[in-house]
Order: sequence, then C-alpha cells, then structure tokens
Amino acid sequence: MSASPAEPPAGAVPSLPHVPSLNNQMGVVLICTCIGCMLFGLTTHQTYRYFRLYPTDGWRLKAFVLVLLLLDTFHSVLSIHICYYYLVNNYFFPLSLLNGVWSIRLIIVETGCVIVLAHCFYARRMFLLSGGRVIPILLIGLLLVTEFALCIASTVEAFLQPAFSQYEHFTWLICSALGTAVFVDLFVTASLIVYLRRSRTGFKRTDSLVDILMVYAINTGLSTSVISLAAAITAITMPDNHIYSGIYIIASKMYANSLLAVLNSRRSIIDRGLEGFETGSFGMKVVEPGDVRAVHFNVPASPKKEPQLPSVIDVRVTKETFVDGLPAGSDAGDWDSSSDNGRRPCDSAASLENVV
Repeated sequence: MSASPAEPPAGAVPSLPHVPSLNNQMGVVLICTCIGCMLFGLTTHQTYRYFRLYPTDGWRLKAFVLVLLLLDTFHSVLSIHICYYYLVNNYFFPLSLLNGVWSIRLIIVETGCVIVLAHCFYARRMFLLSGGRVIPILLIGLLLVTEFALCIASTVEAFLQPAFSQYEHFTWLICSALGTAVFVDLFVTASLIVYLRRSRTGFKRTDSLVDILMVYAINTGLSTSVISLAAAITAITMPDNHIYSGIYIIASKMYANSLLAVLNSRRSIIDRGLEGFETGSFGMKVVEPGDVRAVHFNVPASPKKEPQLPSVIDVRVTKETFVDGLPAGSDAGDWDSSSDNGRRPCDSAASLENVV
C-alpha cells in the first residue's frame, strides 16, 4: 500500500508560484517612465518654441511637428498606463507580472513610428544637401521599411504570446529593429558630414558655420544611437526582464527631442550673425558667393547740400606819412582848408592802418 502524500499542517499558508523581481521588471520601467515624462515636457516646450519662432514655415512642416507631438503624447500615455496597471491596479496580484498588458505590446509599434518619422526627416535633409542623389535615399528607405516591418512583427507576436516567458523567443525582432535604427543613424550622420565637408567654400565665416553644422549632426546621431544600441544589447542579452523596455521608452523621447532641436537650432545659427548660409528646415546647403545679393534698406536719403564757397578775408594795408600835417611828397598848396571838407589831419607825423 503506497503512502499518501503529506498534507500541509492546518493554518499554514500555501506557497505561491515564483514571481519575477520588481527591480528589473516594473522598477526599471517606472524609472524610465519618469525620465520619459520629463523628456515629454521638453518636447512640448520645443514644439511651443518652434511655432513661436518660425510662424512663416510651410504648413507641411507644421503638420509634421504636430504629428510628432501627438505620437509622443500617445507614447507617454501608454508608458503611464503600463506603470499604473502593474503597480496600482494589480498591486495585490503579483502574478500579473507574468503576462503583458495591451499597452506594453502597443508601445513597440508606436515607438517605431516615432523613429521612422525622425529618420524620414533626416533623409529628406540629406537628399537636399546631397544635390538630389537618389541611391543613398533608396538605401535609407529600404532600411526604414525593414525597421517598421520588424516593429509590426514584434507587436503582432506580443499579442499572440500573452506571457512574457513565451515572448522571450521573439525579442530578436526588437533587437533587429533597434539595430537597423542604429545603422540608419550612423549612415545619415556620416553622409551629412561628408556632404557638409564638400560644401566648404574657403571663406572663414562659411567654413566655421559648416563646422558648427557638423557638430550638430554628430551630436544628434550620437545621442539617439547610444540609447538605441543600449536597448538592443539589453534585449538580446537579458530577454527575461524589462530593462530593454524601459530604455526603449527613453529612445522614443530622444528621437522626438533631437528632431525638434534641429528645427529650433536655425534661430541660434542666425543669431551668430553668420550669413551666406541657408539653414532651411530640410536642406542646409551653402549658398554660393555669386548667389548672395546685397540687401537694400528703404532708408530716406539725407538732402543734398549745395557746396559752399570758402570764406575769403581780404586784408588791405594803407600807410601814409604826414610831415607837419601834410602828406609826404605833397605841396602845401595842394592841401588847403577846402580839402576833406575843411578837416585837417593831426599836426604831428602819424601812421594809419586800415584793415578791411
């Protein structure tokens, strides 16, 4: 007769199944969501600054900025819902950490939309700066289609595999999408640097502006590439936690903010007083010296004054000598009482100087 299994003593609490730790699961997602909310505030500020500083931009560019703001807003809503669902609604149900909620699945494709939108902006700028070369743009377009397809496939698998343990086998999709984004960042940055170096004109002022734009291109590509690369590495090395999900949240904010920073940097370049450079929103190309035209201001001209002749002072000196009341060399008969209306000069010799 086989022994019956031992029953737990009365009053003992049954053991719960193993649940993952909150530190590397929802803890990192909560921290990255807080950082993302701060970056979302920066996105909102930069959007307001853009519409205030550049009211004359085309409606397409303004609509582009509005779509970017709406996508970033929706991304913030999804990340906040993730934290609220796991940490508030299911506070007493730790087993909910084993399954994914709809917001954590949908945030993948939403982040992909923001990244693809930013890359389209940089591709457009590179197209104009390169003088209309099509081959690099076709390569970037192919990479963007691949990146977005990987995001869609990852989202579909997230809905088909409700448990995180089952989805671990498909994290390579997110890693591939992030790797494609990093490659596009590096390719666009390198291409912009090459085209900007070719735009040098030999003038010190223009070349200094080209150097500034090269620094902007490097900083923009470097900031987004580092975040995307970190998310890709954590996704492939630690697929059993949500560290890559938290970094993925920050990656979307970095792409949105870097794009708006490029748009708003046009005013700072103008404030530097650097002329001879067209800093359009999409194309930044050097203006040839022969194409630069002088700017004429409608300032009323001052009335012309007639030339004045220089003042002339005429000085005449007359000197007469009198001897005994008569001019020298004159006879006494020639100087009588009838002369000078009966007036006579002084009786002693004198000298007279008239200054006219």
